[in-house]
Formats: sequence, structure tokens, C-alpha cells
Amino acid sequence: MAAFIYDEVRLFLVCMLVGASLGLLYDGIRIVRMLFHHRDVLVDIEDLFFWLFTAWIVFRTLFAYNQGILRGYAFLGLFFGFLLYALTVSRLLLKVVVWIVPYWQRGILFLRKPFVILFRCVRKGLKNMQTQVKIAIKGR
Repeated sequence: MAAFIYDEVRLFLVCMLVGASLGLLYDGIRIVRMLFHHRDVLVDIEDLFFWLFTAWIVFRTLFAYNQGILRGYAFLGLFFGFLLYALTVSRLLLKVVVWIVPYWQRGILFLRKPFVILFRCVRKGLKNMQTQVKIAIKGR
């Protein structure tokens, strides 16, 4: 009987860990959205893949730890794990990221600048070559 209860407690704790991990994963997606602006369609696709992944992970967890039997406390564990993560680590993480994002964007612009200049020079050179080819073709 005690082994049965230990298995149930272990399932609850594992589900709490899975819930917190899924919260961390979604925060990662939110951070990427802060750093790189997305169109609405891409955000919808990202959310669809996140929820499909979430369903797969929950199924695999329940199958591995409880032979696929649905238990209410397992879903409570997922919810409480996510809630605990969202109320503690997530808030701190997002505050740090919101503070870092402007510096990140400035750094990206700084690193991108040489490539933009190089692209403009190459494009200008190609346009000059195109003009010379057109003149040569017309001169025939």
C-alpha cells in the first residue's frame, strides 16, 4: 500500500516538474518574440507547435509514470507546477529579459551594420556591371 502511495506522490511531483518545464519553454518562446518581431501568422504557428508538443509531453509522462491512466491529481500537478513557476522564476526571468532586450537590439544593429554596408557595395557593383552589359549589348 505504501509503495502505491509513493508512486502517486512521485507522479504528482513529476507532473509539477513537467508543468514548470513547459512554463520555462513557453517563456523561451516569449523571449524570442521580444527579441525578434513576428507576424501574427508565425505566432499562431509557434503556439500550435507548442500546444502539440505540450500534449505529446503530457501523454508521454502519464504513459511512462502511470500506464496512461488519467488522474486528476496529475493534471493538478501540471497546473500547480506551471503556476509555481509563473509566480516565481518566470517573473524574475522576464524582468531581466525586458531589461536586456534594448541592449540586445542595439548589439544586433551594431553587428549587422558591416553586413548592410557590404551588401550595398555589392549591389551597387552589380548594378554598375548590369549597366555596362546593357550598354555593350546595345552597342553591337
